[in-house]
Amino acid sequence: MGKRLSLSIGIFFIFLILFITIILISEYRNMDRLKIEYPNIPKETYDYRKSSLKIWAINLMLKFLVPLLFLTTGLSKKIGSFAESNGRNLFLTGIIYVILFSIIDLLISLPTNFYGGFILKHRYDLSNQTLFRWLELTFKSFALNTVVFSLFIWFPYYLIYRNPTRWWLYLGLLSIPVFAFITFISPMYIDPIYNKYTSIEDEELGKEIKQLLKKAEIEDAEIYKVDKSRDTKEMNAYMTGVFKSKRIVLWDTTMEKLDKDEVLSVTAHEIGHYIKGHIWKSIILGGLFSVALMYLVYRTSNWILINSNGVFGFNRLYDIASIPLIILVLNFYMFFANPIINFSSRQMEREADMIEIQLTKNKEAAISTMLKLYEGNLSIPRPSKLFKIWYHSHPTAEERIKFFTEY
Repeated sequence: MGKRLSLSIGIFFIFLILFITIILISEYRNMDRLKIEYPNIPKETYDYRKSSLKIWAINLMLKFLVPLLFLTTGLSKKIGSFAESNGRNLFLTGIIYVILFSIIDLLISLPTNFYGGFILKHRYDLSNQTLFRWLELTFKSFALNTVVFSLFIWFPYYLIYRNPTRWWLYLGLLSIPVFAFITFISPMYIDPIYNKYTSIEDEELGKEIKQLLKKAEIEDAEIYKVDKSRDTKEMNAYMTGVFKSKRIVLWDTTMEKLDKDEVLSVTAHEIGHYIKGHIWKSIILGGLFSVALMYLVYRTSNWILINSNGVFGFNRLYDIASIPLIILVLNFYMFFANPIINFSSRQMEREADMIEIQLTKNKEAAISTMLKLYEGNLSIPRPSKLFKIWYHSHPTAEERIKFFTEY
């Protein structure tokens, strides 16, 4: 490996360790301040936060270490050579490589995912999930992601081979219709793989939600309840879909733990996303971002290959063994893009909060809803400033309550 590449990798991991250290220090100091400002927050909330931060730190390191180890140990090239043996075509090569790569990646990530997603949730009484259910969801996600990834990986590699200097532009532009298509089919065909969705339009609450939809002039949006109580005691709601698939989904835990006005408040917030066109904005902005991201991947991946001196076992980006390289570079730029992406997301959430109040005329319900959500989910009122900038897709609970109070 060339000196420039070795030095760059070393500097990045030093930066990553410093970043994690600064985040942990600032988060612990922030929690000390919260204990004074909010004396009623239970100790378990802080304990859960500290445990979650440790899992976050480990996962962040693994995000870069795992693909790097695939490359530097030659494991990726060995898997690639096996996948290409006997003159297999690109389609079959891609399927075999992705299956083997995904299995190894699953085994590496399984311990932290199990601890963070099952052990911690049960320790702090946030989960109803059985071990069998956790395994079911884990392997369903693994199977779905692996099948989709393996069946379509041949296409970007075909573009890289045929258009070595322009593939990034074609992939970036194609991402816009792909995002729209996935957003359209996901609510109808993918989400039901994991949970059961039932309509609540005929219930009393459903009728009142329909009135909100009519007021917002989006009567064609459907309302669903999802059986999240099988998995969690936490509360949430979301909007999804486009065209005929657009819908508002309420977790059944949300409907059970909030009163009618509070559920209407949550629903009005989700309606706000439709009114402001946030799904379409996300698709278009995501597509434009993908063009820039693919260009950076193109430039950086080739620079790494030139400076690798063949240590990875390949020197062309169209070699199927370069998948970990592309993942590594994608993770690198997504990490540094987080502040921009989450800033945009927080702006959208603020707009939805404003629509929520305009539709319901009930800021008291909005405030009580926010209090129940962050208390029931063992969330703190605010993170440290750096963590918020880097990772918070929503304004903090403290900021939202202040907005509702002063609106």
